[in-house]
Amino acid sequence: MDDRGPPADCSFDVPDAGEMALDTVASMLRSMAEFALEQERVDPAIFRQQAEGWAQHVIMAAPPPMVAPPPAPPEKGGAGSGRRDWQGVRQFVRDYCRSSAQHSTGVAADLRHVIWVFVRNFSQAFALDEQLDDQMQQQVARLEKLVEASAASELRREVLDVVGRLTQAFEERRHRQRVQMTTLGDTVRTLGDELESARREGEMDPLTGVFNRKAFDAYLDRTVEVFNAFRQEMCLLVIDVDNFKAINDSCGHAVGDQVLREVADAIGKVFLRKSDFVSRFGGDEFAVILRETPLANALPLAERVLSRVRAVRVKAGGAEVALTVSMGGAAMEPGDDARGWFERADRGLYGAKSAGRNRLAIGERAAAPPSP
Repeated sequence: MDDRGPPADCSFDVPDAGEMALDTVASMLRSMAEFALEQERVDPAIFRQQAEGWAQHVIMAAPPPMVAPPPAPPEKGGAGSGRRDWQGVRQFVRDYCRSSAQHSTGVAADLRHVIWVFVRNFSQAFALDEQLDDQMQQQVARLEKLVEASAASELRREVLDVVGRLTQAFEERRHRQRVQMTTLGDTVRTLGDELESARREGEMDPLTGVFNRKAFDAYLDRTVEVFNAFRQEMCLLVIDVDNFKAINDSCGHAVGDQVLREVADAIGKVFLRKSDFVSRFGGDEFAVILRETPLANALPLAERVLSRVRAVRVKAGGAEVALTVSMGGAAMEPGDDARGWFERADRGLYGAKSAGRNRLAIGERAAAPPSP
């Protein structure tokens, strides 16, 4: 720990309140894009670009992201005057709130409709069953009267008639119940698909399209449970984009977002099995959980990720940005819990960074402390 304090000539200026306010508004716009709700007829990627454009407009007075800006009289000071279109910022936020609210209202209405189908089908089933019960009760009452008043030959004929009617009623009930169960089954499947879709959307990272940190934590815990139950071989890869902060700071957040999308795409094209779990669990950090995969099989896959990322070029103005990633890997071992397994893979990532980046390193167990 460095206790020498700052050099004598360092000065600590109080940040300007206006600049702090601009940074706060821009940060709110970026957060709004990162955690955006679904909207009616709005493409998520376009919305994120627009939000980043407004953030740049707020911070640096860059031109606002308008498709066709209305003509305006030239202002004193020209384009460099630093004026912001606050009305446009407010309208952008208001449009987002309105569109996301409309989408949420529509989803809620769809779910209410599905629930109403349930209620209506059950109500109809009960009503029809009550009618059928009344008919059968009438036939039973008819039999009772025949037993008391009819001759044997007439009784036999009437009983056969009543039995035929009851048999027909039971067949009608069975047929109707089969139809109702089929209808209800279809409704249940539709509702289940909608709820599963909503759940999966909540587990996805909106920027890269891979799973998010919440989903990663849950899948990591489940994978540990599977290993403890069946002793299947498992591997964990932790991936970090090299020099991402420098790229983000020098080229802007829009280029940084594209870098993350390209890296996620390169990883996803290598791990194609249904059980391969690719996630973004930090700003520029990704993780891959491989079930039923020995470490020896995971290593060539990791090398393919390194090669694919090296081939990526991201446009930044008139230039292109070359990318590399560093990776840490760890096979699951008896006695591991989720935290210990992840920390070992993370030590491998640290080793890859320390060795010069753009490579894979395997994380080892931490050395046991010396006994006293």
